Amino acid sequence: MLAKEYRHRAVIWGVQSQFYTDFVAWLLNCWGILPLFDMLTMVSLDPISEDDKEQAYYDMAHQYENMIMRNRTHGGYEVLLDALWRYCEEFNADMVILWEHIACKALDGMHGMFEEQARAHGIKLVWVNHDLYDPRVIPRKNLRQDVNRYMRSVLREEPLDPTLEDYDDTNLW
Repeated sequence: MLAKEYRHRAVIWGVQSQFYTDFVAWLLNCWGILPLFDMLTMVSLDPISEDDKEQAYYDMAHQYENMIMRNRTHGGYEVLLDALWRYCEEFNADMVILWEHIACKALDGMHGMFEEQARAHGIKLVWVNHDLYDPRVIPRKNLRQDVNRYMRSVLREEPLDPTLEDYDDTNLW
């Protein structure tokens, strides 16, 4: 056990903010949300040949075909929605933490479909707004507040560790 209690099993979906690497640890320790995996890990993990140069080219081509921005943003509905619900079922997830990058219009355009299908699948859906690379636009505190508001107002839950719900992180990287 990494936390004193696991309340939810979550899939982290969307391209996460690069400046908040401790977000998954915070979810677990503050709210008992066990992050199962994130969207970026659901990419081909096949090895690239080290012995056969010709095969290495094919292996790299396969990796390129399956890299995240190609296999999650090209194909829209199937790769963003259908795959998500399959993964939730396969990994027995009851929650999705959905990163909403303010400049990504693909996810914004599908907002209603995510909401509708999450309800149909009985999955709790938490939208976390962020700017992919710049914490000055949407600070870490705001990311936590998105989760805090959902957990308190929608699920009526209290944090496992209230001291983690809000803290000053202005001196963090």
